[in-house]
Amino acid sequence: MTLIASTVLVAAAICTVAGAQDLPQATEPAAPVPPPTAPPSADQEIVRLPEPDAPSQTPKFKLGLGIRGRIDMRFDDARPSGERYTSTHLSFDTVIVTADYDSSTFFGSAEYRFYGANFIYGRRAGYDAYPGEINFPAYAYAGAKITGSDKVSVGVLPVPFDERYWGSSWYNTLGFVYGLEEVYNAGMSYSHTGGPLSFTAGFFPTTGPAGFGRSRDSARYSVNIVKGDAYLPDTSANTERNIAAGRIQYQLGSSARGSLTMSASAWLSDVRNYDTGRTGSRRAYALSIKDTRAPVNLKLLAARQVVAPENAGRNDLIAVGDYDFSYNIATRSTMLFGEASHAFDARWFPFRLNAYASYARVLKEAHGFADTQRINIGVFWNDKATGRIKVWTEGLIARNDPYVGAGQYSSGAAQGGDDRWKVSALVMAGYYF
Repeated sequence: MTLIASTVLVAAAICTVAGAQDLPQATEPAAPVPPPTAPPSADQEIVRLPEPDAPSQTPKFKLGLGIRGRIDMRFDDARPSGERYTSTHLSFDTVIVTADYDSSTFFGSAEYRFYGANFIYGRRAGYDAYPGEINFPAYAYAGAKITGSDKVSVGVLPVPFDERYWGSSWYNTLGFVYGLEEVYNAGMSYSHTGGPLSFTAGFFPTTGPAGFGRSRDSARYSVNIVKGDAYLPDTSANTERNIAAGRIQYQLGSSARGSLTMSASAWLSDVRNYDTGRTGSRRAYALSIKDTRAPVNLKLLAARQVVAPENAGRNDLIAVGDYDFSYNIATRSTMLFGEASHAFDARWFPFRLNAYASYARVLKEAHGFADTQRINIGVFWNDKATGRIKVWTEGLIARNDPYVGAGQYSSGAAQGGDDRWKVSALVMAGYYF
């Protein structure tokens, strides 16, 4: 076992809250070499320091460590034989190492993650099952503040396509499943804030780097276009290059509580196929409106994505991957998303709460492809005393969603799975030093 893995094992052992990662669900018997479960989705880490917008007089540097665990209940799981049953898992999730710097002139942020030793990465799937066996960077960037309103960033940084997190859920939204939400790629960006109008534009020559795992190309945090694994039906092998992305936000109104903001985003890139040597394209656009002026916050979003790959086989689907697993998505789709959330802060209760409910639907253009749908109802808990304890409790009801229910992972986001509603529940708990 490597030194890093041994270190992580010790850290995991002191974790008092067990857990797991938010991966989709059970093994798909139809796959020749099936994944153990669907990979975890991107989780919204409230502990991350945002990129600083205002000058800071005193330089600040902070190293952070987060240890997480989880409880999963999967009401539509499946055994290798195909028999359906309800499964419950209590397991270690991840160790997160962070570094953040901020001054009046420069800033920077980095995050690295370690996974393994839980029911997702089990021996049945070919893993050795020790903490740190799967590890990869999430992001790592540095930047300079040109003025109080303008800054530049370089490194593996957020792609400016709508907000970094579209909603409140730890699972993020279906936008993450389709590779549009919370994506970190290698490049540079320029942003301007201040006044009612703000914008960010970036150019990313390549995707973020893959880390260490057993997959062909999917040991990564962000959902990227990848070389699909052998178990994937109609697998393809692509990489994304020359990504130009931008976001414009305009504040329509404001109050003491919050604001009403409209956002428009665009994403243009090349998609290079390893098998054919030809180059296709990706085009995505999004429009959203968010209102935080009332006690109940609201967000509505519509996003259109068209990927035109030059695959050796079919072009109505393409392989993407994250968390050391790959799956197919439809290349032409329109996503609709809506969320309502409300924060609670009772004086006598030791936790601040944020309750949220959302619905998302992906309308697929290809004939015979079943739409993907997700209903998410959850509550985020953060202790008032230290702010170090963070708990997400979520219930998901979904259809053809790679992350919910057995038999959906490989093709749920493409042709669809069994086109039935599936249910799962999650408790994700972490302590952040």
